[in-house]
Amino acid sequence: MNVYPVKGYSITVNLLDEASRRAAPTVSLLDDETKLVTSRLGEDRFRVAGTAEFNGVNRDIRADRIRPLVDWVRECFPGVSTRQVVPWAGLRPMMPDMMPKVGRGRQANVFYNTGHGHLGWTLSAATADLLGELVAGAAAPTGVRLPVTAAAV
Repeated sequence: MNVYPVKGYSITVNLLDEASRRAAPTVSLLDDETKLVTSRLGEDRFRVAGTAEFNGVNRDIRADRIRPLVDWVRECFPGVSTRQVVPWAGLRPMMPDMMPKVGRGRQANVFYNTGHGHLGWTLSAATADLLGELVAGAAAPTGVRLPVTAAAV
């Protein structure tokens, strides 16, 4: 299977003081202009993600990829202290056409739900549901990649 790693970056901002906890958003956000997404992780953490790069199997965390995430928090949420930020980078499997491989493999009892790239957590539950139907007995030819569209998600 032709899968390529896409390195994604995120930061987790530890909300160490009451002012930061009040200033951080409590719902997930998407900044369409900068292509950044956020989520609140409990009372005392706030995650910002959105940078991706093609760099082979390289897990190094580049400061020039983290800095814009921290700067965005400072600009959009000035009441949030960024004095304790935990950077992260991880590899996400992606197919060349950016469509995940979801369906039967060539051998019996082999199924794929991979290649979602940067939308892994976003799409994997929906494609798992589609795949669950296939495993449970819904008929589909061997090797077919089920189409994943916004309507299916």
